[in-house]
Amino acid sequence: MFFEIVSAWIHILCAVGFLGTMFVGTFVLLPVLRAHLDLEHRQQFITNFIPRARAFVGTFVSLLVLSGIAQAVLLHDAGEKGGTRSVAFILHVFFAVVPVMIFLLAPKILGIYSKQGLCCDPDAEEPPIFMGVMTTKGALLHYVAISAGWTAVLCGVVMNYLR
Repeated sequence: MFFEIVSAWIHILCAVGFLGTMFVGTFVLLPVLRAHLDLEHRQQFITNFIPRARAFVGTFVSLLVLSGIAQAVLLHDAGEKGGTRSVAFILHVFFAVVPVMIFLLAPKILGIYSKQGLCCDPDAEEPPIFMGVMTTKGALLHYVAISAGWTAVLCGVVMNYLR
């Protein structure tokens, strides 16, 4: 019982930390930097900040995966076979894997540009903007990761509601 509670809290806090960091970086930090710093100073800040943030978020992702595995084992040990809760669990896992894979594969997809953090800088290469929304490859990866992550959270809430 104690392990189940601790595992659940670690899982929830790491999910909030992981998704919250991506959300704040994408929708708060970068727009504020763009509004108040010129390109050179903004890129200098980003190249110093993002590698540290990725290391910090990497801890969240590691704990999130480990606590997620623990949650899956606990769910299996509880004898959950079939039913609506199992469907919610499968959807939860599917949508949770998307942001984790994007986090892990972004440096491979975007190259050194990602490791420096410049992949989402709106002025780095005059990115295409559609209706005020950045549509660079890095920004789109962030949007997909955030959307899938919050969908996973909703599936987790539904799954726990179905206990």
